[in-house]
Amino acid sequence: MTLEVNPNTLVLDAGDTLHGMPIVNISRGGNAIKVLEAVGYDYMTLGNHDFNYGYDRLLELKDMSTVGMLSANILKDGESLFTPYVIEEIGGLKVGIFGITTPESAYKTSPSNVEGLTFEDSIEISKKMVEELKDQTDLIIALAHIGLDESSVVTSEQIAEQVEGIDIIIDGHSHTKLET
Repeated sequence: MTLEVNPNTLVLDAGDTLHGMPIVNISRGGNAIKVLEAVGYDYMTLGNHDFNYGYDRLLELKDMSTVGMLSANILKDGESLFTPYVIEEIGGLKVGIFGITTPESAYKTSPSNVEGLTFEDSIEISKKMVEELKDQTDLIIALAHIGLDESSVVTSEQIAEQVEGIDIIIDGHSHTKLET
């Protein structure tokens, strides 16, 4: 069963989606993909815990899913491992969506899960994505798994302050409640 979704809607997720509940863990993320697809998710970015079954399994999940997995700053051998961005037309607007994953993923999952991967600087990659998207879109969304935790190397607040041109940041990672 798939839910009917308004065509002028995007369903996005900020990561740490493919682990956590026993029904998900027993399938090594496969059951999460089934739920995301049934709900009508369009895109997700990758969180550190999405690597908990290893990046080879994450690539298998990506290949079996209709949910787009976006991240501009995960490289293997100097090449993007995931789609960096997409452009969708929603309600007559061209919306650019780029994914960004916390560099903390290198040690906030088992390092063996991400061996051989490089997590590029979040601020610099965000600037590059805005530069690439700004002339092609009306709106730019950073789909981030960066967080606001002050102990983090980079926060989404720093990205907002240092990267001009991002219209919306949808963020995860730190579980921070924003009152306003």
